[in-house]
Order: sequence, then structure tokens, then C-alpha cells
Amino acid sequence: KLLMVSWFQGGEVFRSACTWQRGHGRLFYFRPGHETFPTYYNEHVLRIIANASRWARRRVTIESSKAPNTKELEPVPNPTKEHI
Repeated sequence: KLLMVSWFQGGEVFRSACTWQRGHGRLFYFRPGHETFPTYYNEHVLRIIANASRWARRRVTIESSKAPNTKELEPVPNPTKEHI
């Protein structure tokens, strides 16, 4: 789900906040700005990060032997069969 969009001079659009849910897991992606600016001191940015952390936290505890596996979205090449 796309939550926020930003843009750059010249008109390029970039996804700035997105969420995904897969199985019992949740993921929040956030790109509030470049680290060379005081972005992470902004109270609104800090509030978004705090809210996202609460939203993504584990809500269910499942025994590993009973945890459902979700089918991979796409195969990851691993010709050497090493642990990824």
C-alpha cells in the first residue's frame, strides 16, 4: 500500500512510505529525506517512525513447528547452494 509520495526537481516521483503484509509479518518502508539534512530530528518524522514501529510489531506468537510457510514471491538464484 502506497502511503506517501515525494518528488525531485525535474519531476521524478519516488515512493516515500509504503506498507506490505506477508503471512503474519508486516513491513514499513520510509524514505523521509537525505541523511545530510536534519530529517531525523523532525518531530513529524519521528512520530511516523514510532507509529510505524507500533504498526509492524509482532501481534501473534506461533510455535515454529506450527508456523505456516508463505510461498516465495520469486525464486532467488543460489547456484552454490550456500546459505543466503
